[in-house]
Amino acid sequence: MTPRAPAMSPEDRRSAIVEVTIPLLREHGPALTTKQVAEAAGIAEGTVFRAFGTKEELVGACAAAVFDTTAAVARLRGIDPGLTLDERLAAGVAVMHAHLERAIGLMATLHSAAVPPQRPPDGPPKRRSMSDPAVDAAFVDLIGPDADSLRFDPPTVVNILAHLTLSSAHPMFPVRSMTPAEIVSVVLDGTRHHTDREAR
Repeated sequence: MTPRAPAMSPEDRRSAIVEVTIPLLREHGPALTTKQVAEAAGIAEGTVFRAFGTKEELVGACAAAVFDTTAAVARLRGIDPGLTLDERLAAGVAVMHAHLERAIGLMATLHSAAVPPQRPPDGPPKRRSMSDPAVDAAFVDLIGPDADSLRFDPPTVVNILAHLTLSSAHPMFPVRSMTPAEIVSVVLDGTRHHTDREAR
């Protein structure tokens, strides 16, 4: 018997299908079928087509979703402000590393299969790294009162963190992937006031 999809709003239904499809796309690439998506989601295949008119539209929605930083920003905002600066930033870098690895992994799969990137239906894609304004603002706030301990202003420190996080998450960089704690240690040891470094 064809499974009956539980009641959801159209937007929630689309989001749920996208979340199921992303790991399947990374595993199967464009050869993924809507039948496999339906089985993984526990819904009828027709429900997939009611939410997305074509498989291509579903793939495009997945590509847009992995670059959406909304969930990542929420996790950044949820980091305990009572942690040390090193701990706060390491937690933030871990959030963004996971976000970037998910996005890069999917896009690498699609690129290797010569699937062109698609613009999401509701407008241009969001910026594709930690240099999203909302992400930057969350990291600046994570630095917060410890800004005075740094030789560079918080946006500059965040920019350095972004570059190291991206290079660590990207499989094309021929270097060992750094842990979030290592990235933060390298950045803070290079940007703290010398007296603060010597006191540690």
